[in-house]
Amino acid sequence: MPNDPAFSPLHADTLPAGPGRRPGPGWVETILILVAYFALQFVLGGAFGLVSQTLAKFFPNSVPGPGDRLVSVVILTLLGAAVVTLALVKRRWAPLLRDGGPAGFGFTAPTGAQVLFGAVMGIVAPLVGGLLTQLLAGDHTVSQSVSELADSAHVVMRIALLPVAVLVGPLVEEVLFRGALLALLRTRFGDGWAIAASAAVFGIVHLPDLGGLWYAVPNLALVGALCAWLRVRSGSIWPAFVCHAANNALATMAWFG
Repeated sequence: MPNDPAFSPLHADTLPAGPGRRPGPGWVETILILVAYFALQFVLGGAFGLVSQTLAKFFPNSVPGPGDRLVSVVILTLLGAAVVTLALVKRRWAPLLRDGGPAGFGFTAPTGAQVLFGAVMGIVAPLVGGLLTQLLAGDHTVSQSVSELADSAHVVMRIALLPVAVLVGPLVEEVLFRGALLALLRTRFGDGWAIAASAAVFGIVHLPDLGGLWYAVPNLALVGALCAWLRVRSGSIWPAFVCHAANNALATMAWFG
């Protein structure tokens, strides 16, 4: 793969830093935007949850069941957090969004081969990661909160949750982890350390969604490392997004089993 021209970095990746090159994201702003995204989910989730409970209390015969209401809260929460976070990213780093170099976010056009490879890796990675998780977990059960919510909801609500889980969530997380965070780390520590560190952070921040099950983190870290590698090698964030979306799409198949 290293000699495959389809995965050669864009020319911007090879240019040295200089007066004409914009600096990448800084430590404070990157940490703040990451914290803001998850804090928004907490705040919006609480607010929408309160509204849902209030409606159920005063109109018990007119609102959907608990499972459907919870899925509605998740959808509204993730959409709200995504809109605000992406708006903040665009406001702060607009000049870097179309930069395919180490300091940029990589919103550049990929090749068809890069997109296809990202899709394939998005399917292969969770299969390999799942085996690793089973090895580490032993007899313990591994589940995610979103999957548990979907299982308790009507099929229509599961379908409504699909685009949020497969498209919206991966887009925001790619912008944050393979955009801001990876750019920050690449410009300071180089590609190898940046890929490893960003993957570790990506896995760890999902611990709450995994119920604190540490043995599921290596699977997510593997996906994070692969997405970061795709971003570095292709010079574009889109192969990483496709990989992430394919990974999530594979996971959602269990909702309809």
